[in-house]
Amino acid sequence: MAKLNLFAAIDIGSSRISMKIFQLKKNDSITVIDSCESNLSIGKETYNVGKISYELTGEICSCLENFKRIMNEYGVTDYICYATSAVREASNSEYIRDQIFIRTGLKVGIASNEEERFLHYKALALNMKDFDDIIGEGALIIEVSAGSVQVTSYEKSKLQFSQNLPLGSLRITEVMSGVRNNTILFSKLVKEYAGSMIELYKNSFFTDPKYKHIILIGSYTDNIKAALKLKDDKVTSAQLESLYNEIMDTGLYDFGDKYNFSYEECRLMMSSLLLYRPFTTNKTDKNIFMPDVEFTDGICVEYAEKNKFTHTKHIFTNDIFSSAMYYAGRYGTNKKHIEKVVSYCESIFMALSKKFGLSKFDLVLLKVAAIFASTGLYINVNDYNIYSYNITKANKLLGLSNKDNDIISLVVLFHNGIFDFEEYEYLSKSRKLLIAKLSSILSLAHSIDYEYKQKVDRIRVSLKNGELIITAYTDTDITIEQWQFEEREEFFEDVFGIPARLKKKDI
Repeated sequence: MAKLNLFAAIDIGSSRISMKIFQLKKNDSITVIDSCESNLSIGKETYNVGKISYELTGEICSCLENFKRIMNEYGVTDYICYATSAVREASNSEYIRDQIFIRTGLKVGIASNEEERFLHYKALALNMKDFDDIIGEGALIIEVSAGSVQVTSYEKSKLQFSQNLPLGSLRITEVMSGVRNNTILFSKLVKEYAGSMIELYKNSFFTDPKYKHIILIGSYTDNIKAALKLKDDKVTSAQLESLYNEIMDTGLYDFGDKYNFSYEECRLMMSSLLLYRPFTTNKTDKNIFMPDVEFTDGICVEYAEKNKFTHTKHIFTNDIFSSAMYYAGRYGTNKKHIEKVVSYCESIFMALSKKFGLSKFDLVLLKVAAIFASTGLYINVNDYNIYSYNITKANKLLGLSNKDNDIISLVVLFHNGIFDFEEYEYLSKSRKLLIAKLSSILSLAHSIDYEYKQKVDRIRVSLKNGELIITAYTDTDITIEQWQFEEREEFFEDVFGIPARLKKKDI
């Protein structure tokens, strides 16, 4: 009998802990075998007092012990367990993860906000049949979770911007715990509190988005769809407004009795609707969708991709690059220069990767660094790499962890070969080496378009007789580029232990 490839995805969220068990097949199919969940409001403690109590930790462990028993009964061969904002933001986060491992044997990873949202969008691509067509026509994705609101824009299938606002349905109810039992006052204060932050966000990022569709996802969309008796994922702005007004007119207790929801569910539903409203009110010209999306689905898609079981049609790595280009463009960068440097980086990287132990994901980090490397020129030509570092650090991209962002930022900072920065000294040897390798490649690539004039049509890169040979095809004088290349070559040779040569060849 063939061995089943069973995988478990576990989500330790702000208001519940859930698990799905999937069967993965090589023919690109993913089947849900079982699912279970436990309502546990971890976020209440984190958002109120900043830490998770000993008693609640015990409840988390008990839940996970039960999940582990179910995994063993099914014969699950692998699992991934992620915790999100409620654990991520707790001051005792590391202690909690250690206690979980000691008691259950389960390793808990912390998903950054950017990783968490990216996995949600992978789940969207898996569960929405028309996902590629929808983002091709332009889509705004509004995700209201327990801890925050994420607003993401796609134009012509390319990810543009994605911004996170600390306005989650559970977070704001805990912040305003003193008035949460007064429905009208609570609603008024949330509208004022959230409205000012959303308005500030819109002024900064939302000047002229081009989109035809709105996708609403979040922790309480199931309740909203149930109350509206939706037969599919489509909803109108009028329906959402009508449901919000019904909650306000009837009150949370009576509304809960009518639809068989608990008071807590009604309160969080109302918070979610309040946070969707600035983006959906009077949007009669937009198609609005409210699909079923769970974080565990995204975890499974990513695991399947990495293990070559299946993948969605959408190539999410390209979203990282398109988003990086969007943010870099806000700092007046030269798009043609960036495209050239990125292509040079890739050519040099591919020639070196096998011999020097560089991975495919390392190339992703290098290309993002190449996109951000010149953003600091927007602020000051002198020491622009320092400003580029700060810009890169501030503009975190979906799909990249905090560790990834740190590596990219330091590659941007050090691509001039100067490692005079305190943060660098505290890194592990392996991370220092990776940063040095990527920085030296970026340094060479940048020198080939040093004047930002795209003099070189293309390059060919090869390793011959212990040398890296870069042949530049051009009919233009590149004396300055060759001079800059030689200035940076010593840095490269120090890192890789081989010299690099730039040769000109007429087209």
